[in-house]
Amino acid sequence: MSGKDLNIVGYQYNYPKLFIKPPDGDEIDAETITSGLHFLDDDSDPILTTTYTTDTGVDGSVYSTSQVGKNVINARFYLTYGDWYDYKMKKHEIAQFFMQKGLYRIRSDAEPGIVKFVRAGNFTIKNPEDRSHVVQFSIPFDNPSGVKWSLPYSDDLMTYDQNLWQYGMNLPNGIDLKYHFVNEHRFKIWNASDITIDPAQRYDLKIIVTGQTGKFDMVNQTTGDEIVYVNSLQPNDQLVWDDMYCYLNGELCTDATNLAWMRLAPGWNEFKIYGYNKVDIRFHFRFVYLN
Repeated sequence: MSGKDLNIVGYQYNYPKLFIKPPDGDEIDAETITSGLHFLDDDSDPILTTTYTTDTGVDGSVYSTSQVGKNVINARFYLTYGDWYDYKMKKHEIAQFFMQKGLYRIRSDAEPGIVKFVRAGNFTIKNPEDRSHVVQFSIPFDNPSGVKWSLPYSDDLMTYDQNLWQYGMNLPNGIDLKYHFVNEHRFKIWNASDITIDPAQRYDLKIIVTGQTGKFDMVNQTTGDEIVYVNSLQPNDQLVWDDMYCYLNGELCTDATNLAWMRLAPGWNEFKIYGYNKVDIRFHFRFVYLN
């Protein structure tokens, strides 16, 4: 069993683990930042911001747009320490770790396959007046995207023993999911996200095409989106749709396309490729979760 077990009046309570990857460094267990630091829990709520328009002299309002907003993930800790000098040293080590300006990647052992990319907000660690040598505090992590992400990418190996995937990620049972196809002109892929993967909404999607000869034309029959590269491709060329832009062998070539991009609806997306001879195509993206 992961975490720490605490037996209170016959009740077995399992403390969770928090794993943090700082802006420059490897992922660590948060409790190794300093001795005596213990993680209690973290929690957040999704935020949906909706705007309306109003017209002078007309009753009511008309829906305009909705967007997933930035939210805050509150992580609770407690710190045990010895004397005043020990307290000051540990407080400094915690501040030194969390007061970096870049994005941290955090995940817990309750959701080992799901991560958040966050920035640490301001927090206070205050020596308690009763001098109990135990202080509890919270760190508010700003989550700019407002969502959670799968730790692995869609085309990573889907085996649970690799600690990349978990139950509760909207993955269908008993189905072999594929995100890499060779010489197939009809196929379908599963988007396990809670929402549509739309590069225009900052949800990254790479589509990597190799081995194609001639023009490349692909339609997502589920969303109606179509991407086309109008020039002729050679077998050794690599064509990459990176979000809303297209690159040929590393060089920007969006002007040689139909200036469109691909979206993936939640669930199954059915694709058809036109005008191909031989093609190797791979979809590379993270799944997105609202809470």
